[in-house]
Amino acid sequence: MKPSLNNKIVSACLLGIGITVGSYIGYQLLNNPEKREQIIRSFQDIFDTSKRKVMAMSEDIAIKTAQMTNNPKVNQDWVAQQWESVGY
Repeated sequence: MKPSLNNKIVSACLLGIGITVGSYIGYQLLNNPEKREQIIRSFQDIFDTSKRKVMAMSEDIAIKTAQMTNNPKVNQDWVAQQWESVGY
């Protein structure tokens, strides 16, 4: 079945609204330093929280987490933290 003309019109309107809203949000972020700083702080908090979790992990938990998420960076971060803790 071919999409009807009404479906195409609704899709085009939704696309236009999405682009308009995205542009407005982007404009506000570029011109509002408080919002920009708030977003940067949020990302830094997320990064710091995940880094603390990696530092608190045991080796077994780090290996299982890396296997479950298919993310070898978990093990790399854990090993790097272990080396830092012994002074290398």
